[in-house]
Amino acid sequence: MADDDKKTEQSVDVEKIKQIAHLARIGIDDAEASQYAGQMNSVLDYMKILEEVDVSKVEMTMQVNGLHTVTRPDIVKMEEKCSDLLDVSALPKISGQIAVQAVINED
Repeated sequence: MADDDKKTEQSVDVEKIKQIAHLARIGIDDAEASQYAGQMNSVLDYMKILEEVDVSKVEMTMQVNGLHTVTRPDIVKMEEKCSDLLDVSALPKISGQIAVQAVINED
């Protein structure tokens, strides 16, 4: 089987562009869809250059910086005491809480 037989010709038609626009909730007219289809096909044609690169001896790489995990465990820490925070507030305090005016009328 020749290499050309293995490759599938990729192209984007106007209907595919309209479908993508619909899914993205973007309103486009026929002229814009035709323009975008041409631009997308130009990009796909340019990407065919990559088919010429021999990568048969290149090992698959998932990431390149050697990190195993970039997350840290969640540790709950009390940075400030409530009383210290209340002390810096200029608002009036009642029973260890900041006093505010009532916003609900009980009529």
